[in-house]
Amino acid sequence: MNPNVKNFIPIANFLGEILGANTEIILHDLTNYKQSTVHIINGHISGRKIGDPTTDLMLDFISTESKGDKQYICNYNSKTADGKLLYSSTFFIRNEKNKIVGALGLNSDYHEFKKSLSFITSLLPNYIDDKVNTLNHIKENLSSDPQELTLNKIDAIISQFDVIPSRMTVDEKTEVMAALNDCGVFNIRGSVQEVAKKLEMSEPSIYRYIKKIK
Repeated sequence: MNPNVKNFIPIANFLGEILGANTEIILHDLTNYKQSTVHIINGHISGRKIGDPTTDLMLDFISTESKGDKQYICNYNSKTADGKLLYSSTFFIRNEKNKIVGALGLNSDYHEFKKSLSFITSLLPNYIDDKVNTLNHIKENLSSDPQELTLNKIDAIISQFDVIPSRMTVDEKTEVMAALNDCGVFNIRGSVQEVAKKLEMSEPSIYRYIKKIK
């Protein structure tokens, strides 16, 4: 385990004691995407366990924010593999070179609270809670399935281009490969096969592009 990440285990345990059973506290070592989950409290909330992979949001920040100064993101919405909506925040753990090497995540389950609030608001038809309304916008998918993570990330990157894969130029495919490589997708088992399917290319061709961008 990365030593910078290991230092946060007591803090994770501390938060677990304070926040109780409705909040999952999860610690990611982002030097190992495929098995990034190294410590978890209340894992029943998302169904994840130690040894599970990172999330799509973590991959995004590794590629876009690792050299920046953002220390945390708060109060966004996430979704578990079984469709449960959570209220989440993430603190990014950086090394001495300011590179993101880990993350401490908090994922709160307000399902029972929402049911109670729905009843209360049925008696107050003019009441609007912005935080509850925004739960329809999902920013992070908390899946323990590395294939699902890979597919979500591949789809997200391909969707940034205004052309279908079969009509992409060599330069466009190179950009896609570079983006996938930057966010660590090719470090996830089975990703080359999935990228080949999505881009309608052979696996040897994918490996040639990976070699080219490196």
